[in-house]
Amino acid sequence: MLLTACDEKYLQEAKILIKSCAKHEPSQHFHLFLVNTPQKYDTVIHSWHPHINIEHVTWPYDVKNWRGIMCSARSIPIQKVLETSREPTIYLDSDTIIRKPLTELFHLLEKADLLVKYRPELEHFGVAGTKHASKFNSGVIAVRPSEIGLRFAQTYNKLLREFINSGSPIVAYRAEHHVNVYADQELLFVAYLQLQDQIKFQALPNKFNDAQFKKDSVIWHGKGTAREHPHYIKEKLYYTNKLLFHLFSIYVVLWDILRAIKHTITIKKNNKQPDKQV
Repeated sequence: MLLTACDEKYLQEAKILIKSCAKHEPSQHFHLFLVNTPQKYDTVIHSWHPHINIEHVTWPYDVKNWRGIMCSARSIPIQKVLETSREPTIYLDSDTIIRKPLTELFHLLEKADLLVKYRPELEHFGVAGTKHASKFNSGVIAVRPSEIGLRFAQTYNKLLREFINSGSPIVAYRAEHHVNVYADQELLFVAYLQLQDQIKFQALPNKFNDAQFKKDSVIWHGKGTAREHPHYIKEKLYYTNKLLFHLFSIYVVLWDILRAIKHTITIKKNNKQPDKQV
């Protein structure tokens, strides 16, 4: 089972993800958790994927905290899908794109309860009061429907709902690191810590959550400014405008050539030995 969560603003972005899943994983059911979005879009959404389920929810709109609330929306469908389908479940941010079949990732889920991109070296102080705001990247979350996998999803959702209901800030900017920190990512790691002695965790290989857009990666993640990368833009155009895709592909080839030339010149300059003094 594959799933994402978004609102009307990011539906067109999710469209690209959903279509990429239909291309590379057509037999996998897709669950779309859709917040504050009119049902008039349902017919066209169903044309994006042969096995898509749309769950509509309506939440009170909070201008100040909406971005953080939407980032925290993922925990609800993760728990629900695991409990109802009892299938291995992969959550995908709406700004991710599937580039190859997920066969290997589903095989990894046969032995692990949880796979998330893990960055132990990052110690960013989060809104929930820990230094774990960036330890996990929540763009791709894979959970096995084992007893402990289900408990993890329930724990994560409970922590997030309680934190949001407390009225505490859901997102904050850390100037010293030049990053925004979000409650959903921090509490994802906190939920793991609470169950780490019982859960079988495996760090998600980078190729399943890649913001550098390497050629052999399976899932590209256009987070933040990375979404402006030419390779990511080209991949999106494949699903939205085939003519522009082919035209932009020419630009990307030239861009790659120029970048390679610049890289070669830089290496030669760095390797140039200074003249020996007599």
